[in-house]
Amino acid sequence: YYAPESGKAKLYMRRFFNRDGSTAYEEMLGDEGEESIFRFPDRILYSKQELIGYMVQSLCLGPKDTVIIDRATGLAQPILENVNQARVGVVIHADHFSEGSTSEDYILWNNYYDYVFTNHDSVDFYITATDQQNQLLCQQFEKYIGVRPKVITIPVGSLSELKYPKGKRDPHRIISASRLAREKHIDWVILACVKGHETIHDLSLDIYGVGGEEGNLKNLIEKNHAGDYIHLMGQKDLTDTYVNYGLYLSGSTSEGFGLSLMEAIGSGCPIIGFDVRYGNPTFIRDGENGYLIPLHDRMTKEEKVDALCDKMLTLFKRNDLDQVYEKSYERAREFLTKEVMERWNQVCSY
Repeated sequence: YYAPESGKAKLYMRRFFNRDGSTAYEEMLGDEGEESIFRFPDRILYSKQELIGYMVQSLCLGPKDTVIIDRATGLAQPILENVNQARVGVVIHADHFSEGSTSEDYILWNNYYDYVFTNHDSVDFYITATDQQNQLLCQQFEKYIGVRPKVITIPVGSLSELKYPKGKRDPHRIISASRLAREKHIDWVILACVKGHETIHDLSLDIYGVGGEEGNLKNLIEKNHAGDYIHLMGQKDLTDTYVNYGLYLSGSTSEGFGLSLMEAIGSGCPIIGFDVRYGNPTFIRDGENGYLIPLHDRMTKEEKVDALCDKMLTLFKRNDLDQVYEKSYERAREFLTKEVMERWNQVCSY
């Protein structure tokens, strides 16, 4: 329901209905910064937290039930207070701490997870997307809190099947896929390929994705006269595309998981990227199906570009590329849907 205010329609109430058409409850929206009030036939709730608590309470959960919390800010407390004897799991889907604000004696948790970490005694298990984050979280809990929580690794995505090329794979055809955002450092990838093209003349790079950096990247390609072999491909379904490439090249310095990385190895692509948390080390076995490049704060942009180019040329010179492709397939099998489903089955059947 809306009412006029300053020449605009202002939302002031929502009404929710039961299936028989009767009113289940109403939400009276407060002004900006104020909590909504929820009116039920038998009670009034004065915040969204009270609403969540009431709804969880109404589920009458027991010891055979499992509650999984995601994005816990503002939600965790009313859930934990009303789950009764149900098991509780918390999904960690982003970097869980601030590295710059963490010292030997203190850790600053991500605010999404601070409450559920502080109240770890009310949480039965945590779920991370990668083994590396799992291990780091366990180490930090032990170091800063003195406890060892139960942490389970379950990937946030999966592969329905492995994809194989119909013919010979072009080893010098490179793909990169991500949002065209500054933190993805697609410019480093472009410059590395420009440099590599001086040695490998049939090298090509296709960049998939859209974003705010598209104009700058287009200018960079034009400035380096690379339009014949470096292409911005836009946003496309890449399900059957990775298999046409011989290398996935990444300039990202932060990747919580990396769905495109998973899809790339699922099509047998080797990957070259920086040795940063958490996606690259999850999918790249250094020297086997690609290369992890050490990264430190003192590296200049030119050094990063050179490192990407050097590893790219090293890969292209290998005479065992078929084995490299197979190593990516081997790594990818762990992320097949049936394997990920089995992990969830184990979580829900404790």
